[in-house]
Amino acid sequence: MTTILLSPNEARVLAVLVEKSITTPQYYPMTVNAVMMAANQKNSRHPVMNLTEGDAGAALNQLDAGKLATRDDNAGRVPKWRHRFQHQLLLKPGTMAVLATLMLRGPQTPAELRANSAVLNGPADADGIQAALNDLADRAQPFVAQLPRLPGQAASRWLHLLSGTPDLAAFENSAGNPPPRASSPGGDRISVLEARIAELESRLSALEDRFPPD
Repeated sequence: MTTILLSPNEARVLAVLVEKSITTPQYYPMTVNAVMMAANQKNSRHPVMNLTEGDAGAALNQLDAGKLATRDDNAGRVPKWRHRFQHQLLLKPGTMAVLATLMLRGPQTPAELRANSAVLNGPADADGIQAALNDLADRAQPFVAQLPRLPGQAASRWLHLLSGTPDLAAFENSAGNPPPRASSPGGDRISVLEARIAELESRLSALEDRFPPD
């Protein structure tokens, strides 16, 4: 398999496609605008990003070139996108959930991963999380790595490597800033509403194309 190296934008967009395919399947595949809104969510994201529609579209095109995403030409007049993450990386569903969670939320301990990946149908117990991490780490191109445990930390954090090997010193300096917690029910409702708004905007755009104003 070719080495995968994603930009931060591409990693976020790919993880968003994975997330929404599971949490809001009624709005999947996704328009570029819906991808942009999901990528820029304020909850369940670390770091918080501010992508434009052009940024999201460029990331999708790059993922398409790398066969990690594909445009669904059967999804209506407005172009929509699907991920090919699981197929291309040969991931089991639970392992994909763990990796996508790291891509969305940044470095996390196994306990945090267990809580945060639950919404993506991640492993339900500590052994399952560890097995997924071991699978992702034990590859010709490791997809995750374990950060050194710092003084005062109860457990080591893990991070994804699909965007290259990061500056470990930067993570050590940010150790006092914990990753986002699992989504609250209110946060999940916000995600659904954002997806609905994006879908309505896409439908409105399609109608304007068909019936342009005089």
